[in-house]
Amino acid sequence: MTLGEQLQSMRVRVTTPRHEMCAELHGHGEILLSFAPGWYDQCGEPDLERKLESLAKLLWAARMREYWRIFSRHTGRPITSESPAVSPRDFAYRENRERLTATASSPDGRIALSVEGMRSWTVSIRRGTVEALDEPQFITAVTRAASELIQDQYQKIAQLKDSLYG
Repeated sequence: MTLGEQLQSMRVRVTTPRHEMCAELHGHGEILLSFAPGWYDQCGEPDLERKLESLAKLLWAARMREYWRIFSRHTGRPITSESPAVSPRDFAYRENRERLTATASSPDGRIALSVEGMRSWTVSIRRGTVEALDEPQFITAVTRAASELIQDQYQKIAQLKDSLYG
């Protein structure tokens, strides 16, 4: 199996510390989200915002661990991070990548997601959303927005690489 095929078949799963929410990432951007039974109906938008931000951080960290595990297995040597930047373009790329902000929202605009440098996550949920959307509708809205966010990130990374490396 090629490295690309291995990365495309990558799967990671995380839960919040108290197991209220679970997320899975399949391949390059398919997100699955679930809640502990009854939890969604007992929480409000601020709880959901905090838990989703936490879950996003956990999912990204798990994704990177799995990415480096796959890459290490493919190369036959342990690799846990990027090679050091060696050129001014490399330094510029990394600096700009850390400032890059990806954004997305649910089709109805109730849920907005953003991430800066894949480190600082923000989730905004319009008040009244829990009353307006049942759990499956909310999950669908979040997973669509998350997939859009990932695509925005990939697109912006590609543009950044193109602008610096041609």
